[in-house]
Amino acid sequence: MKSQYPLYVLAGLMTGLLPVSVHANTHGTANLVPPGAPPSVFVHQPLESGFGKDPFFPKTKRFEREIPKPIQDQTPGPVVPDEIALKGISFIEDRKLAIINNHTAAEGEEFSLRINGQTVKVKCVEIKDTSVIVSVNDTTKEISLRAILQ
Repeated sequence: MKSQYPLYVLAGLMTGLLPVSVHANTHGTANLVPPGAPPSVFVHQPLESGFGKDPFFPKTKRFEREIPKPIQDQTPGPVVPDEIALKGISFIEDRKLAIINNHTAAEGEEFSLRINGQTVKVKCVEIKDTSVIVSVNDTTKEISLRAILQ
């Protein structure tokens, strides 16, 4: 079978698409790169943000510098639920009693409450004149009486 190489070269020269000097490589096909031309190299320097561009994928994000985000604790610490409310304080002789969500408790007493479908252990740490300090999961919070009750 006869090679059609000279026909393609002649057609390329006439249309101006091929360079004037066409060299055959070791496989017998045309080498379209002019002699002395520098090789094409994709340059990527990751330390410089925005440097480099891929002509085949112009919207690629791989040349953008990735800024590391600080690692934060994803799980919030234990919190005293807002559903725990102080409904009243009573003084009987030398004892103070607090009414917390319809449970009566003295100082140091621990009881269970059902909040949002979960059972929580609440400890009454201290009872003051208009507020109470409670502890839930080793987290303390002071809960005041509502303004209407004070």
